[in-house]
Parts: sequence; C-alpha cells; structure tokens
Amino acid sequence: MLIAVEQKYPNGLAEALERAGMSAAELARLIDTNRQNISRWSKGERELPRDVAEQVAPILQTTAAALLLVSSEETSRIPLGGRIVGGGMIDVSSNQDEPGVEYEIEIAVKVEGATVAYQVVGESMMPVYRPDTVVICRAHTPNVDSLLGRELAVGTKEHGRMLKTVHAGSKPGLYDLESFNAKLMRDVEVVWAARIAAIIPADEWRILERKAQVREQLKKPSQRQRRASV
Repeated sequence: MLIAVEQKYPNGLAEALERAGMSAAELARLIDTNRQNISRWSKGERELPRDVAEQVAPILQTTAAALLLVSSEETSRIPLGGRIVGGGMIDVSSNQDEPGVEYEIEIAVKVEGATVAYQVVGESMMPVYRPDTVVICRAHTPNVDSLLGRELAVGTKEHGRMLKTVHAGSKPGLYDLESFNAKLMRDVEVVWAARIAAIIPADEWRILERKAQVREQLKKPSQRQRRASV
C-alpha cells in the first residue's frame, strides 16, 4: 500500500506502477532509462516529462493524462487515418492506408475540432513537415475554395492524400498544389481538403509508435507478478 506524501512535482506514476505490479527497474528496462530516473519521477522529486508519460502509459495500462494528473477534458484521442504524402508526383499504387485507423493517438492537450491524423512520408514539405511528422486535421470539406492559400491535407483524385499549399488552378474545380521543395503540381482535381489543427514532431511520434512494440511486453508477467504466483 502506498503512503501519500507531498510531492514537489505531483504525478500518478507511483500508483500506476503499483496497480501494474511492476518495479521501477522493470519499467526502466522497457523504456531504456535507469531505475533512478523512474524512482525520482514516481516520488515527485523531478517533473515527469510529457513524452515519458506518453511512452509508459500503455505499459502501465493507463493514460498519459492520468500519469500527468491532467483532466480527461484536457486530452484528445484522435484516430490515425494512415499516411499522407508531402511530395511531388507519387506512385498511386503505394499503400497510403497503413498503418491504419486501428491506431489512436492520445495527446495531453485538447485539440478543438480535430477528427483525424496522418503520418507524413516524403521530404518536399521539409523543414516544417519532416518524414514521420504527424499532422492532426480538422474535418474534411469538399469546399476547397474557402481554404485557398493555406497549407492543407488534401485528397486528390489521381494522387491520393497529399500535404500541400493549395492555390486556384486554371479553371474551376482544379487546383495548383505547392510544396516547399518540389515542383508545383498544376490543375489537380482535389476531392476534399482539411485544415491542419496541430503537429506532432517526428521524434515525438516515434515514441508513440513504440507503444505498439511495448504492448507485447504486457502479455508477459512481470517479475513481481511471477514471484506473487509462486
């Protein structure tokens, strides 16, 4: 049983470790840090970083919001709808649906109006949108004309999903799509457009991706659980 003590940097890590039956050393091994860091965070001696909370939440079968003691009203859970190309002319046979909507992103901040997120591939929108950056988008709209001049996620008839700055084309219904580092695509038929509400940098996304890998560890009993069963 945990004894409540006043923490300099309050968080829910100690309680989550106890519920999961996991030691600080075991958690440290899973996230490639040392036991002292876990101990200091769980005791509130040091502030629990947001990226660490995002990383350990699935291991401890909780949420980053719970670890950070953030109200659920201040978090967003957003489906990852697949990949979006930040490039020029692309091979439309490539699978833009992976990794698929079975992934759901939880971020410890409220993003109003967010409906879907996409993982960026390609380099033509660098340095703002690097490969593996995740863009969180508002609702798709067929009214592309109302969003001209903005950086948008767009769905095109011939080239799939793309991340572009959108301009009017030579005739109604066609649009010029601009990248930072690629040739202008002229007179492209755009089916829908979506405003970008927020961005998860590539490094942060790789931490979220690792959650899928560590979930496999949850299927194995921890050392403490094995000792308790003897």
